[in-house]
This record gives sequence, C-alpha cells and structure tokens, in this order.
Amino acid sequence: MLSYYVAGNPEKPLVVLVHGVCDASTTWVDTINHLKSDYLVIALDSLGHGTSPRYQPAELPEPAVAGERELEETLEFLEETYGKTVAVVAHSMGAAMVSELSTRRPDLFRGLILEDPAWLSDTQKQGYLDRRHDQVELSQMWRGDPLQTLAGNLELRPHWNAASHFGWAFAKALVDPALLEVGIVSFTRPWQEVAAELSVPTTVITSDTDEVLVGLDGAKTIREVGNPALKVEIIPGQDHALRLGAPQAFFAVLDRDLATFPAFA
Repeated sequence: MLSYYVAGNPEKPLVVLVHGVCDASTTWVDTINHLKSDYLVIALDSLGHGTSPRYQPAELPEPAVAGERELEETLEFLEETYGKTVAVVAHSMGAAMVSELSTRRPDLFRGLILEDPAWLSDTQKQGYLDRRHDQVELSQMWRGDPLQTLAGNLELRPHWNAASHFGWAFAKALVDPALLEVGIVSFTRPWQEVAAELSVPTTVITSDTDEVLVGLDGAKTIREVGNPALKVEIIPGQDHALRLGAPQAFFAVLDRDLATFPAFA
C-alpha cells in the first residue's frame, strides 16, 4: 500500500496524481492548489519514493512490475474508500506505470493525462542503464547536502516558484537508492503497444525540445498509432518537468481534458 496525501472537496470527482522517478507527492503542490476547489485530489508516493515502502530485493529486477502492482492495490483501495473511479494525472515513470496498468485494468480509470511519460526507445532505456551509477552518486549528494541540492536547482531553473523548488528537493532526499542502482524506469515491452491498447481517454503532454522523453518524434508516432482514445499536446520550449516550467499552459490542458472525461463533465 502506497502513502498518499489528500486535499480538496470530498464531494467532487477524484483526481489522483502520480509522480516520476526520484520525485514524490511534494512535487505536485501547484497542481494540488490549482485543482482542489473543483476536485478531491490525492497525491501518491510511488514505491521506493517519499514515505512509501522501499523495494524488496526480489522486486528490483523488475521494479516497474512491483511499482505497478502497488499502484493497482492503492487505486483499488481509493475507489472503495471514496466510492469514485479516478482520473489520473501522472509524470514520467508514473505515467508509464499508469498507462500500462490501464491496458489491464481500464475499469479503474475515467481518464489519463500523462506528462511526458517514460515511453522509452531502446536507446533511451540503455541511457538510463548507462547512467545508473551516476544517479546513485547524485542521490548520495541529495541526501547528504539538501541545501546544496536546493541551491543547484535554483540556479538551473530560476523560473520555478519556491514551492516547486522545495518540493523537488524534499523528494530527492527520499528516493530509494536501490531503485537507482537498477536503472529501470519503465515497462519492458515497446511503448507503441501500450499506446495502441489504451481504451480510456488519454492525453499525452510533451514538448519540442531535446530535454523531453516523448518529444516531436514520439508525438508523430502517437498520431500514427491512430488510437481514437489517445491524443497528444505540445507545450513548446520545455524540459521534462513541463508542469513546473510552464504551469499555466499545463493547467489549461488539464482543465480542458479533465472536464471531458466520463463523469467529469
């Protein structure tokens, strides 16, 4: 069972937020504040992140499978507890897990909004593997010197607001280093298969730069898949954390598409 945090109106539709690798529920502060008047909002800490349980050694060879299993269990619990089927807004690794889960369990979802999902090419998967030792060293710095971590991000991303910086830095100190040592952040099968199998309304949001995972080439492939349940939006000039770099553009897509999901109109 995953840790989660609740905000908003319990009488309103339920939106669940699922973060990416090395992040946590704390990175959704602006999104929570934006949505909480119109929705019941729940932000999860994924397996190995935030205050959720750590990975067991037997789970590490296939971390996405273990993460997806915990996500499924938690979403089932939330649906039973609140009596509502969820819409999910998810980022990166979280978006990959959610999309794969929805192909098996479409009954759990009203719709998906996927912020630059970790729908990875073979080259991108190998890149994560090649960088895993660097990521472990970086995580040691995050935990050992959180003030330097925060200062570095302030310099790198001066356009973020204070809540985004602090939520990001807090999350970095709580990631399970055992996950980083594995270097796997997505499912194993080709992402195009997942994209073709999605049956719940799904929007992918990405950008046109080299600092995103899906990008223009991925957007072209998504359109070529021809799945009527799936569409893609481009927010120009952004890196992988689109909602933090361009919050108003991100929220515009969020508001528009949440309102069109079944039982959200």
